[in-house]
Amino acid sequence: MSFMSRKRRKTRLFRSRCSERTVSIGVELEAYSISIPDYKISRSLHFPRRSAAEAGERFTKDVSIGNEYNSKIFYTVREALFLLKNGLRKYIHYRAPRERDRHTLFLVGGWTDRFAGSHIHVALAKKKLDPKQAQRLARCLHSHIPFIIALTGNSPVWRDRLNQLNSNRLLLGTKTYCKITKGSELSKHRYSELTLNAGGKRKPPTLELRVPDSGVPEYILAAVCVIKAVALRWLAGKPTLNHLSHENYVVARDQAVHYGPGAKLYWNHHVITVAQYADLFFRKYKDELDQLHIPGEVIDLFKYLKKGWNQSTVIRRAVQRSLWSHRPTWERRFAKRYAHAIESLLDGNTFATFAKTLGVRLPNIDRTWLGRKEARW
Repeated sequence: MSFMSRKRRKTRLFRSRCSERTVSIGVELEAYSISIPDYKISRSLHFPRRSAAEAGERFTKDVSIGNEYNSKIFYTVREALFLLKNGLRKYIHYRAPRERDRHTLFLVGGWTDRFAGSHIHVALAKKKLDPKQAQRLARCLHSHIPFIIALTGNSPVWRDRLNQLNSNRLLLGTKTYCKITKGSELSKHRYSELTLNAGGKRKPPTLELRVPDSGVPEYILAAVCVIKAVALRWLAGKPTLNHLSHENYVVARDQAVHYGPGAKLYWNHHVITVAQYADLFFRKYKDELDQLHIPGEVIDLFKYLKKGWNQSTVIRRAVQRSLWSHRPTWERRFAKRYAHAIESLLDGNTFATFAKTLGVRLPNIDRTWLGRKEARW
């Protein structure tokens, strides 16, 4: 058998074995704090007990925001939902003995004058991701970044003032913390929106996406589903489905930053709504998404997105409710509701329960699989 024949055979064998576990994911998550019982939102630093940390996860200090959680590596979406909630709830239920005041996490992308985001790291499980592979994967993923921004927007408040933006964090922090990249390039600059992370002794080289605002596990995993579907299609040697020029990409990204679920995005050269994009993505990537066995509570977030809702919408409605109730104490009232809501969510309840605890009623959604009534091009 010739060298080329053996190489083709190995390539076919590798593609045939592509599965959800082929692509591994790690998450870095930054967060504000809510001190209890005074319910003040701040950048106070707090840690769980050292004995609570499991192998592979770290509770560290971020130089900008304060609290940062580094997850274990996970291989499936269902596994990740359990691991992220289990890791984050340690901040609440396994407090260090030296902490006299109780704190809970505040998983919102902006509030005072600092940015809190989520960084998703993609690797090829036990195989090393080399720069050429990372560049090809980045090229496939790049055009879907505006959709991920619309999905995971979570910073409608900046410097304690509410506005109508989907992501104040990206609008104000792009040039510093999430520099725009071109689809044909892969940056090694640590503050680019999509970058090659060299790794080290504790972790392998990864492709890092820095744009998500949300720290809520369900929304992080919704973004992970998009990433893993694109990665699985690339690994199978199938052609990329969405190609944006840099000009169209910048326009779509700006729309997503400002309007979130109400943005106009591009699929190739077609201008479509976020709802149409979600339908189209689930239809085009059906084979890959079927491999992920996505939990229903994560699927629901895409359905809420089609209705014009994301986490930024929920936070905005909850803040408005507090402002209408009593403007002088609105922040404390909101923080008190949020503290109960996030503890309930991390203890295993759904995002719908999280919103309800904040006093926000989510729109009704059907329980059928997304993408049956899709836009066709």
